[in-house]
Amino acid sequence: MVSTYSSWTPFQAGKSCSVGSPYQNCVPLSSLKTAAGAWSDEQSGLVGLADQAEEWVVLGGDKLEPGMFVAQVVGKSMEPLIPDGSYCLFRPVPAGSRQGRRLLVWHAGLTDEDTGGQYTLKVYSSEKVSDEDGSWQHERIILKPLNPAYQPLVLEPDEEGLVRVVAEWVKVLR
Repeated sequence: MVSTYSSWTPFQAGKSCSVGSPYQNCVPLSSLKTAAGAWSDEQSGLVGLADQAEEWVVLGGDKLEPGMFVAQVVGKSMEPLIPDGSYCLFRPVPAGSRQGRRLLVWHAGLTDEDTGGQYTLKVYSSEKVSDEDGSWQHERIILKPLNPAYQPLVLEPDEEGLVRVVAEWVKVLR
């Protein structure tokens, strides 16, 4: 089903989503709560999200790719860039460094200050240490808010297995 929210007129761009060709002009709308099961490991479930989507958002002017989705961001930790209640476009996390990227992260033991949920959108930063054999490992991961009224979330190495990077923030949909 394609969403036809009158308040979402900018997303609609006067087009309709063709069921046979998602990601050409539309992406799934995710509540994140219902989509959580789709992310059995990083990125692999994002394409499967399309199979579970009951609603789609029509977008105009954006280059879309499989795995992209729209979700509402609740909370003030990323203001002013991402206002509380904004609908945002996300994409699978590209290969390469995550350093400095705005990432949607799920953590088994994390509770977000604003929502009480296990998802958070923050700027990713990691500190790494080298081993004698030249490989490296995380010393800690820091998820930084943009709003100075909020504290960063610091994850220690023993928590790394409990963290799943779900997607990268692309933009706020206005």
